[in-house]
Amino acid sequence: MTIHVYAGPSLAGSPVLALNGIGPHPPVAHGDLYRLRLAPGDAVLIVDGVYQHIAAIRHREILALYASGVPVYGAASLGALRACELLGHGMTGLGTVFGWYRDGRVSSDADVALTHGDADIGFRAFTYALVSVLSVTDRMVSAGTIGQPTASMIVELARSVHFGMRTRAALLAVASAAGLSAAMERVLDELGPERLGDIKRMDAEAAVRDLLARPALTPPRDAVRVPDTSYGREWRLQHIPATADAAGPTQGQVLTYAQLFLPDFPAWHTQYVLDHLRPEYPAVGAGGRTPHWLAGLSTEDLVRRSLLTPHELSALSAEERATRILVRSFRLRSGRLVYDSVPAGLRPEMAELAVQCARLLRLNEQVTRVNPAFHPGDVPSPLLDSAFAALWGTDEVATHALDRGFRTVEAFREQARPFFLGARAAVKLAAAV
Repeated sequence: MTIHVYAGPSLAGSPVLALNGIGPHPPVAHGDLYRLRLAPGDAVLIVDGVYQHIAAIRHREILALYASGVPVYGAASLGALRACELLGHGMTGLGTVFGWYRDGRVSSDADVALTHGDADIGFRAFTYALVSVLSVTDRMVSAGTIGQPTASMIVELARSVHFGMRTRAALLAVASAAGLSAAMERVLDELGPERLGDIKRMDAEAAVRDLLARPALTPPRDAVRVPDTSYGREWRLQHIPATADAAGPTQGQVLTYAQLFLPDFPAWHTQYVLDHLRPEYPAVGAGGRTPHWLAGLSTEDLVRRSLLTPHELSALSAEERATRILVRSFRLRSGRLVYDSVPAGLRPEMAELAVQCARLLRLNEQVTRVNPAFHPGDVPSPLLDSAFAALWGTDEVATHALDRGFRTVEAFREQARPFFLGARAAVKLAAAV
């Protein structure tokens, strides 16, 4: 049995992360639970998580994990908040901070939020969380070293400072303006590990030790049903690894690689669309009736939406134009996605496609080592379009991207940017042959 613990600043340098039975992970983010490789009897403890600059862990991800039979616990920080939000719906909360959320003493995600460094500096915290100030003032009031009115004012002063700016200097500055600098300094001194300490760290360490001491971990008996929505299917595609190598590319990345680089993918995608449409439109692609909504689109609409090029309007037959429009406008029910899983036709080749995909994605790391300013997300759209126009041998990037199964030209650009260097390399290689 392994307890997978997602933690950062709350357990920075803590010895509990080295205990037998603990699988340490960085603060949890959207998609991390989909990538997790679990064995029977494993459990998950969420302590810290990221948000704002990276998408936060979604409730649906936690619910899906619980529904699969995995016990999920939360404590100390974002984990305590999520556990309160999902109380009675598959997640178990532990510790003081969870109790405060459950009982309404704190309610905002900003109450546990702080800024911190990355793994290379051990997730060191740069600011103070409000719950940390709250817990220390509680304990000082109980010990008689500070009065309740002063404690309340200290907490409200801390609350008035945005969590991203709640440094020692900022807290002392607002306290000084209120004539409470000495009291604030005493409170902050008590937050050191050699004094009263931080409630987030105490909660997190207690949660780890509590779970390790239990003979078995079983999920609560909450009745949870997780609807299989298009968003859930898209997230699984984006985040589940394509192979047994959890560090390798995801299924979505491998599918994107196939869409971008397999020469015959447009023909393959056309067949995929027609196979999906024929149960509803049996004559599609055979010269018969096509969906009635096509008649409502003007030629200007068709070109503006990249469903046809000006050349295709005059060069293709009516049946061919209808087929191209259907392929380029195709969506699975409920109307958001073109693909919501790796299609069966690609699965036998997944292992080899994953190797090729990973090789191209590594180009970004190699170039970044030489030029740290490079980031694939910064590649301008015209430069990106030019690279793939050369790779595909077309002047109509927008329509060709739709022929390769991308939802929109914007979706193509977003998914293709990590492969920009690979496209440039493939074009140069082809020119040299």
